Amino acid sequence: MSTKRQTLEGTTIADPPPPDLAVMRETTQIVLGGDSGPHPLLRDDEVATLTEALLGHLELLLPQAEQAAARLPRNSVTRSGAMHCVAEARGKLRAPELGFAALAGSVTYARRLARVLVALCEHYEIVSAGVEETPEQRAFVRLAEHCLRCPTCRTVDDRGWNARLFCEEERRLYGEYRRACARAAATRRVSRGRCVEASA
Repeated sequence: MSTKRQTLEGTTIADPPPPDLAVMRETTQIVLGGDSGPHPLLRDDEVATLTEALLGHLELLLPQAEQAAARLPRNSVTRSGAMHCVAEARGKLRAPELGFAALAGSVTYARRLARVLVALCEHYEIVSAGVEETPEQRAFVRLAEHCLRCPTCRTVDDRGWNARLFCEEERRLYGEYRRACARAAATRRVSRGRCVEASA
């Protein structure tokens, strides 16, 4: 893949190197800990160092994630999700200057940055690969479209609440959605493990 591109003026500039997602995820793990269990206890100096690292990671990844998402069609589900995550990440970066000055330097702020960085890494992996819709998103859309059209699923009781009548097709589609989500989660765990091994 070429690492250079032409500007409108005709000059050639180098594209930024791809983000090191393994290093970014390692940083988030230090702040958030594992998938289960309490958050790790961090000293004040560790919080300051990790917060600075997280801010740097986000500032590097944000424009690349936004550019990768912008290459996808406007009606792409993955593009929309990535753009929402980019906006949320920018909000986290600006939190201290938007009246939340007490957050700056706190472990709470570091954890918020870490969580949005985890999400942004996942979105970047998807949109940078040109994926317009993931399998779990397709499964969810099929489920939602069925529920919107199905008379049984749309039945309401005397209070106007959904009657929650049994629908075999809805149950089947929901099962497909759950299985797609489980496969996606397993794939992400394997991918993260490989990234950590590669960076070791």
